[in-house]
Order: sequence, then structure tokens, then C-alpha cells
Amino acid sequence: MRKHLSQNKFALLLTGVSWLLLVLVVWLLPVSFSGYLQADRDTLFWYVLSQSGGVYGTPVLGILLCLLAASQQTGLKLRAQSFTVAFLFLLFTLGSMAMLNEYVIKPLAEVPRPSHQFLLGGKGQEASLLDTFYLQDAETRRVYLAEYLKKNPEKYTQISPVVLEHWVSEAGYSFPSGHSQNAFLLGSMLTMWLGLQLPRRHRPWLVLPMLWAVLVCMSRVALGVHSELDVSLGSATGMVLAYLFSLSGVLKRVFKVATHPEQYS
Repeated sequence: MRKHLSQNKFALLLTGVSWLLLVLVVWLLPVSFSGYLQADRDTLFWYVLSQSGGVYGTPVLGILLCLLAASQQTGLKLRAQSFTVAFLFLLFTLGSMAMLNEYVIKPLAEVPRPSHQFLLGGKGQEASLLDTFYLQDAETRRVYLAEYLKKNPEKYTQISPVVLEHWVSEAGYSFPSGHSQNAFLLGSMLTMWLGLQLPRRHRPWLVLPMLWAVLVCMSRVALGVHSELDVSLGSATGMVLAYLFSLSGVLKRVFKVATHPEQYS
């Protein structure tokens, strides 16, 4: 473990500081629902960031990590094998985590999304639609929200249409944030991978994947689809998993890490 900490201390410090920065920003600053109105200049910025940590952006970053791992090999056959192993590992890891989160943890926690509370009223309020909303399956919730918005268009004219569409599609429970979990898992793994590959003079580049992860988490709060607690614990889970993969040696074996000589100096 001591050798692992010595070789990865910069990457580990960076991931830890990034998570702490995220927690401080979302809890201390007015980030919640800060970018969801048509008039807000940053609404599109937060929406694009959020999508980059979802079903569109996450595969791109994952494939990039696999390609980087494969590029360390010589010969087409070894590169193809390296890419395949890394891709299957990410597919299994991210897929199993997403299913566990969506079908086990979230239903057990039963925490309503802030966006649903905004649209339907707080849980437990008199005549609240939220009390019966989550008794339906996810697809029925989406249909219900879409019909509800059509029947009450005057209430939500100031909200950006893309955000409203996103609120309808995100029909599940809130806690914890899957986007935040995946963003910090991928960002941390990429940071730890590059931390062993790059010489010290190139270490400032390690800030980029963690900056992306932090901004993805912030976007979930800014759009109103997750609370501060959702993203704080979701991102912590992703970061801890990345650390365990690194500590156990899985990261080195799967992504063929070649430790840079400077790590031993």
C-alpha cells in the first residue's frame, strides 16, 4: 500500500481535493436550480455538461480511456485485445453499477427528485401529486409528466424546453446520483491512469478529467434533477471505487498501465 500511495499520491490528492471542492461548492453556493430557465444564460451550458456525463458522454470518455490503454501496446492484435478487455471491464462495471443504483438502491432510499417536487409539490403536502407519483412504474411516470405539462403549460413557460424534456425523461428516484457516480469513477480512473503514464511536467493535464467530473456533478444540481446530498455521495462512491480498482491492481492489469520511470525517483 505504501508503494501504491507513493506512486499515485498526486492523482489521489487531486481526486480527493476535487471531491472536497465539489462538496463545498454545491453546499455553500446557490447552485441548486441555478440553470433551468430559458432566460438563464448558463442553462444550455449545464444541460450539455449533464449530457456529457450520461448515456452520450460517458461511453465516449470510456472508449477514449480504452483507446489510450490500447495505444500502449505494439501490434494490431495486442491493441485489439487490450481495447476489448478494457471495454468489457468498463461495460460490466458501469452497467452493473447503474442497474444496482437504479433498481436496488434508489427504490430502497425512495428519495424524490427535486424536479418532481418542483412540478408536483412536496412529499406529504395536502393533495400532493407526488405521494402517488412514485407508486407508478418509470414509463408510466414519464407519460404522466408529459401529459401533466401539456395540461398546465402556463405554469412552466419560463422553464427551458430542453430542461422540461429532461425532467420528464428522468422519472426515477433521486438518491444517489448515477451521473455523479460514473463521472467521478471515470474521471478518477483516467486521472490515476495518466498519473502513472505521464512525466511530472505534464501532470497539470490531470486536472482536466477531474474538472469535468466536478462540473457534471454541479450540472445535476443546477438543473434541479439532484440534490446536494445526491451528488456528494454519488461522486464519493465513484471515487472510492476508482481507488479500490487502483489499489487492488485491477486498473494496471485491465488498462495495461506502464509506470513512468519518474514514479520511482
